[in-house]
Amino acid sequence: MNRDFIIRPEELELTFSHGTGHRQLAFQNWKATPQAWKNACRDQLSSSLGLEIPAAAGIVREVRRLEETGVTIQALIMQVDDKLSIPAYFLIPAVPKDPSRLVMAIHGHGEVEACIGVWDDYHHSFALALAQAGYVVLCPELRGFGALFDLALHKPGSRLDYWQWGEPMAYSLVTDGFLYGKTLLGETTADLLRWELWLAENQGITSIDAVGISYGGDLALLYPVFSQRVERIFASGSLGSFGVVFQQCYNAPAHCIPGILQWMDRSDIAGLNAPRSILLHFGELDVPSPKNFSASYNASVPIAVDELRAIYRNFGFENRVHMQVSPGKGHEMDIPLILKYLGEPYAAMDG
Repeated sequence: MNRDFIIRPEELELTFSHGTGHRQLAFQNWKATPQAWKNACRDQLSSSLGLEIPAAAGIVREVRRLEETGVTIQALIMQVDDKLSIPAYFLIPAVPKDPSRLVMAIHGHGEVEACIGVWDDYHHSFALALAQAGYVVLCPELRGFGALFDLALHKPGSRLDYWQWGEPMAYSLVTDGFLYGKTLLGETTADLLRWELWLAENQGITSIDAVGISYGGDLALLYPVFSQRVERIFASGSLGSFGVVFQQCYNAPAHCIPGILQWMDRSDIAGLNAPRSILLHFGELDVPSPKNFSASYNASVPIAVDELRAIYRNFGFENRVHMQVSPGKGHEMDIPLILKYLGEPYAAMDG
């Protein structure tokens, strides 16, 4: 058969889109009180995530420790259940600024080691830098990454993987979860809440600052919605609309919450944190391009920030939403900015 017979893409209409979504619970569409919106939106978000709030932390054991430039780093493993254990690194400065206050350092796509100084990438060892500055830090490895890249690694014949450079990535951990009404975001949020419970019960932690970048920025805005201890949030490379994450930015599917745009968008999720202080950070160069699959600083960001500020305004705390763009930086952490933000007295967050 002559190959000219085969139908070619240029002969087709290929401008498909699923549309914009109804956002039935978006704050801008809400007619009742702000607190009633918060309750309804939080309940729907929990359902969409398939989130099960843990009642207790798992058993945690220390497997090793080392000293690194004045910081003690403990390698910890938490037993979630009889089929899963998860790692984290607990960084304790020699002289903590406040032993009861902790930074939850949440990595993005990549490995946790880049946060604690084993090597450098866009995370810029921010967890270690914060500990060196006197903050107590927990840096958990997230499901689907690093040592957790395949949650069925020790189960012959199975594979539930997500992210490992150089290997085929079918993202089966995400898609398998969808079959059971679960999301990677929801199950990871539950893990962060487990670590938070352990920190409160065993380390005397009473307040937490959530700091994350990229996928970790998403989690820094999402997980505190279900936390009683997070006081302020630093989210780098996040917040733009779900509507562009996959269509225009070509992100991997860890961010996905099935059906979410029928109910809400990222600005609504972030708004559930009112009245906590939020600093949204972007790199000036982190814009859509054929070589940038992060594209966090995209055209949907100003709209999302305006929507977020409108939510906070209705709760009486508009001045607690901050945004900073780092000149000359791409999709990467700005450590001096984090240190400046976390170093401010909380009362100053209204300024």
